Amino acid sequence: MSIRRALPSLTALAVAFAASCDTQPDYGLDAIDSMQTPPDDPSLGCGVVLTPDSNKATDRAGCTYSAGAHPSDSLGIPKSTLAQIPIRHVIVLMKENRSFDELLGRLHDLGQPDSEAVPASYANPDAQGNPVAPSHAQTTCIPFDPEHQSAAMARCVDGGKMDGFVQNAAATTASDGSFAIQYYDDTDLPFYYWLASTFALGDRDFAPTVSGTYANRAFSLFATNAGVVDTGIQYPPPNTPSIFHSLMNAGFTWGAYSDGLLLSGTLDWAQGDPGTHTMQELYDALDKGTLPNVAFVDGRENYEDDHPLADLQLGEAWVKKLYDHAVASPQWQRLAIVWTYDECGAFADHVPPPSACRAVPSGSPFTEMGPRVPLVVISPWAKRHFVSHVVRDHTATLRLIEALFDLPALTARDANSDALLDMFDFSCGRDLSLQPAPAAGTGGCPNPSPPGTD
Repeated sequence: MSIRRALPSLTALAVAFAASCDTQPDYGLDAIDSMQTPPDDPSLGCGVVLTPDSNKATDRAGCTYSAGAHPSDSLGIPKSTLAQIPIRHVIVLMKENRSFDELLGRLHDLGQPDSEAVPASYANPDAQGNPVAPSHAQTTCIPFDPEHQSAAMARCVDGGKMDGFVQNAAATTASDGSFAIQYYDDTDLPFYYWLASTFALGDRDFAPTVSGTYANRAFSLFATNAGVVDTGIQYPPPNTPSIFHSLMNAGFTWGAYSDGLLLSGTLDWAQGDPGTHTMQELYDALDKGTLPNVAFVDGRENYEDDHPLADLQLGEAWVKKLYDHAVASPQWQRLAIVWTYDECGAFADHVPPPSACRAVPSGSPFTEMGPRVPLVVISPWAKRHFVSHVVRDHTATLRLIEALFDLPALTARDANSDALLDMFDFSCGRDLSLQPAPAAGTGGCPNPSPPGTD
């Protein structure tokens, strides 16, 4: 069944315009199809001790480091130590348009007390000014998609009050907007809650900018919005320095995997473009131990990617299938999966976004982050049942990749990002066994075909 994303009218027009002018930008990545992934060093294993310099965190907070800075400089960890980290493969599993409070806000009361709790006093006014408190969603396939580009997201954040989500949803959907402050728990999403409680969770991970998919995903690939403000208006210039180029220049490989829009459409790639693959090819690579060094993985839009109007339980089952292949893979001991969301999709979160370093020299003026999104690191080396409170955005995942493969920063934004390393434990003697994971939830969608689907 094909399900099309229900976009507000202005964004739909912009997407139509972009499609009509589509020239399929050439990012100069053709060589990736002939590159071979370097063999993993069999000597890499436990025993790496990371002792980052605490002064470096202060320096990063002050935006001390510039584009080109090497991870050893900004993290305070010697290159020789970073080179011994046993992770040689990273899966960036980025899903769509969900906030931390919506998906995992109840984790504090459901097995992970170190996670940020939603304050009992948190509420949003409705269109009449009446307070609307968070409530348990009655369906995992909400049939509404609130506007979530830059102007709408600014209204939602409301200068840090975090009180505009319900009114924005009411103004941009055929509803009273109350769905935007609803939440799920472990009865709805048992596998997601298990991942977040079993592995290393970040509860201070923010979208890189106050906007929608394209701008935030651009930050995850270029460490800047690359001229993109709202989804569907334009694509990043092909000559923008990217993590793809950095990896290839250093002799490492990458792949983009999806059965739908690759990278959620951010670069206008299609199957057959350099480095693109289907999900079956990802499963086969995991099973055979032939995964590239970095894999960017996306579900089908509005079906497996968690973007409304999708059924979240279908997306959860899709992640469970990937997880099952990963833990059975001969590369599991060399693997880290970073599961996160590109932006909150105008679903409520109570934590005001902070500011980040400007992404110079790209010319991007944006420093305000968007609302929080879930982030979980899944790996045999991830700390178990751990919560990181480090403030960061998607460029921290870039910095992890740069740290693992000795790559320079693309802009000042990733140069001053932490690399998620507080979420790992490489010591020897740890119990790396795993309890069986629960199945994905079922039965949460009374109407499997929400309005607006076909």
